[in-house]
Amino acid sequence: MKVDNNKNAEQLLQFQLMTQILKQAAGDSDSFSLIMESLTKAMSDSDGNIDLSSFGLGEEDLSKLGYGAGQRLNSLYKDVKGDISSGNISIDEAVSRASKKYGVDKDLILAVIKQESSFDHKATSHAGAMGLMQLMPGTARSLGVSNAYDVQQNVEGGTKYLKGLLDMYGNSKELALAAYNAGPGTLQNRGVKDTSGISRLPYETRDYVQKVMKYYGK
Repeated sequence: MKVDNNKNAEQLLQFQLMTQILKQAAGDSDSFSLIMESLTKAMSDSDGNIDLSSFGLGEEDLSKLGYGAGQRLNSLYKDVKGDISSGNISIDEAVSRASKKYGVDKDLILAVIKQESSFDHKATSHAGAMGLMQLMPGTARSLGVSNAYDVQQNVEGGTKYLKGLLDMYGNSKELALAAYNAGPGTLQNRGVKDTSGISRLPYETRDYVQKVMKYYGK
């Protein structure tokens, strides 16, 4: 992220203060980084510069922010948190449940969702993949997912599928992710049996694995 160089230093301090207030509101939950990313996008112009004035903070002196600013930012946090929910279950809650049920690292599930749909539960690809974890119709049916746009069903189905791939490839996250993107058949046809073989896969799949592992950060 970047702050417009034409803005004064006060805006940078305000942004830092806003971050601290939001962190207190959100706690140390896994969704904090997602919330901050959503806020940053909302406050950025077409060039990626952050403009705090869009939230009524740009013209205020820091000494006047106080409690009122905290209230506005807490309200903003709730709005963004609402954006990552569907029905009665949030993405974070759905991921936590699926993680515990199938024994898949929560952060890995979140990384897959980030790459697949950028947390848009209504996302649909040109190929017809649906929802948060971009399940193809046939895959969704085989996993017992009747509504791939339902947050809980999609995350549970996608995590179940990911768990199966992890088991298939000896818990190798890179191979499981490659298979999630390209399909196990592609890996078999190209003779990919270990991570060194990923280089033989299409660029899209290699790029996919790298990005998800970067988001995963472990």
